[in-house]
Amino acid sequence: MSLPLNLESPRTDASSVVERSVLRAWAPALVAIGAALSLNSYLLGGIVAQNHVPFPSAAQVRHLSAAIAMTDKMNALEMEDPTWKPTTRRMSDKSGDLMEYTRRRHRLLGDYVHEDVSGQFSLFGKISISIIYFAYWIFLMFPNWFLPIGRPGIALGGGMTMVVFRYILQMTNHGPFFDAEKVIIMEPLMLLFGLMLTTIYLEKMERGGLFDKLRDSLDDPVNWKRSAKIMLMSTLGSAAVMNDSVVLIFSGVVVDLCVRHKVANSLPYLLSLATTANIGSALTMTGNPQNILIVSLAYDNISWMEFASNMVFPVLVATTINSAMMLVYYRRELFPGSSGMRENMGIIFLGNRTPEMLGQEHAYYARQAAMSDNQSISTGWSKWSIIQCIVVTVFLFFFCAGFDVCVVSITAGCCLMLTASYKRQHYDPRAEEDAMLDDDDNVIPPKKIYDMDGNEIVPEEEELITESETTLTEVDYGLLMLFIGQFILIGSFDDTGVPQGFFALTMGKCAEREVMTNGGCVYWFVVIITVLSNIASNVPVCQMLAATFPYATPYQWMQVSFSATIAGNLTMLGSAANMIVAFQAAKVGDRTFTSERHAPFGIPSTLGCLFIGTFLLKVFHTSPDCSVKLDTC
Repeated sequence: MSLPLNLESPRTDASSVVERSVLRAWAPALVAIGAALSLNSYLLGGIVAQNHVPFPSAAQVRHLSAAIAMTDKMNALEMEDPTWKPTTRRMSDKSGDLMEYTRRRHRLLGDYVHEDVSGQFSLFGKISISIIYFAYWIFLMFPNWFLPIGRPGIALGGGMTMVVFRYILQMTNHGPFFDAEKVIIMEPLMLLFGLMLTTIYLEKMERGGLFDKLRDSLDDPVNWKRSAKIMLMSTLGSAAVMNDSVVLIFSGVVVDLCVRHKVANSLPYLLSLATTANIGSALTMTGNPQNILIVSLAYDNISWMEFASNMVFPVLVATTINSAMMLVYYRRELFPGSSGMRENMGIIFLGNRTPEMLGQEHAYYARQAAMSDNQSISTGWSKWSIIQCIVVTVFLFFFCAGFDVCVVSITAGCCLMLTASYKRQHYDPRAEEDAMLDDDDNVIPPKKIYDMDGNEIVPEEEELITESETTLTEVDYGLLMLFIGQFILIGSFDDTGVPQGFFALTMGKCAEREVMTNGGCVYWFVVIITVLSNIASNVPVCQMLAATFPYATPYQWMQVSFSATIAGNLTMLGSAANMIVAFQAAKVGDRTFTSERHAPFGIPSTLGCLFIGTFLLKVFHTSPDCSVKLDTC
């Protein structure tokens, strides 16, 4: 009688273990979501009722009146001259103001301004476009649930589906004309191509070169220190250059380090790179595409120093929160052999070691010693490494100086391509065929070949290997296809007006522009921006807000920038940096960075950083909550 009980008990134990592991993984995310909703409900007097909506100040009332007057002036100009349209955001001299929007870092802003065509859709058109978009959104979020097509193929298929269906809607009078070319933003595509070209040549030009030295600088035998180095590098690099650039360059480095140390779970290290890249990019106006766009869209001028002074405190605290949560959430992987948090604190602050950590250190230093004995490659700086450093330094200088990032990155890649081609042709040793020897060790001359007429066939000279056959084939064109498909999907979805309707509906009484960043409304505002940034992407959300609130104050844009950037850590599709990390890791066989594994850490980290950072930005911001150009301060 006891045998059946003994046979059934392991099944019960196994199922309970699975349930406990799932609950343990998702418990922080569920608690964070519940806390966020409870806090907003408390601050607003109920999310639906919103009885505690703050009253606007006198300055905000003046700003609203001036903004309405400016909007009326623009509408009057349009009625006076129907051919005049302010869609380029560059008003003519007859408008009598200083509203001059030009791209500081890219081409003219006209191609990026959201034009409201939602009124030209029928109800059927809006619903059907939304269904198609969310279907492909789920496919992209969980690409392995269905056919093994991959994210690039899914995104490209979604884009083509949207183009065909929009044409059908146009022919049946259910929707307007869809200009698919206009919604494809070329700058990120050109930037990614230039960065991929630069990264490939930095890695392939020379063993022991600059790329290997960067990898060695992040290496460490202690797991948590290696993760901390990755987070520090990612934060500083994203603030200085751009988060997409940093993750594209260092994704392969992080995976190589995990392979070198035989890490069973590389997810903590990939998350360390992606999450801190998104947070660090919020610090400067050049840290990510949406910040660059916001500075160009803002009615009042926002300088580099003004932007950074607003963001330094929230970004510093958000980085600390994310790093601490990383060390706590993945303590088993980062502190092997540790018995709990108290021992982890001793490891971090007192330098203690567990037996497992000592074993990892001994294996690391033994491997380093063996490599130094057997390695014939010089560890110094060769002339090729010096050339790489010069090209990268000039690239960073022009990047930070405000030149077009696309031109700078592609130029750097072309310079490295010419250098690598010259090095291979004139300096690299040529492959020689093994000579055949007879019994007396004499070289046997090569065998002559004759044609049908008895004429000797002279072998042709060795054909040169071109860059088109080698390095250029390693560019991830699938990643470019992924972004093209996403641009088309998102652009068509934004045309329906569903995101704008969602914003107005969910904001409720806080939707009034003069109070949406005041009191408790600001926390609900950043939550809605976070949700929209993960559904419709952060750059289109910024375009939508610019069209809805063209005269938003610098402080309001600071809140939009911070929330849209931190929102990138909520889900896999929230940021292009996440997609790049996942794609680059999967390319070398590491498929641990998935949506299911990203969300349990990303949700609590994002909400914690979002609410605390929003509070700090609200209290310590330096940008005015009024317009200098409208004379409302």
